[in-house]
Amino acid sequence: MEIAETTHNQVALLARAWGVSESEAVQRLVEHFQHSTTPKRSDRGGTINVHALYEGVRIEGLYDPATESVTVTSGPAQGRHKSPSGAAAAVLRAQNPKVSASRNGWSFWIITETGSRLQTIRN
Repeated sequence: MEIAETTHNQVALLARAWGVSESEAVQRLVEHFQHSTTPKRSDRGGTINVHALYEGVRIEGLYDPATESVTVTSGPAQGRHKSPSGAAAAVLRAQNPKVSASRNGWSFWIITETGSRLQTIRN
């Protein structure tokens, strides 16, 4: 397989960062792509497990694709929020009231199973 030199350099950089061979880095990337498009639903009524990391705190939540709501299940701001952005703003206000709570929740929340941002499954 032929690849451009710049692509090879990027794969080599990832391999060094991950401490694996270049072949393993490519394998990880392919596996991530395969799994990132179809997260499994949780055991809680078709929701998807999500989390966020903010100021060293991991906040767990559940995303409901039917309503596009996020229920924060651990950390600050626990409860159901109408949107990913509303849930993100609530977490920020609870964790650090001095910062602007305006955040794009679709990029704030991470799908726990795949490590992809919630925006990757946005309708």
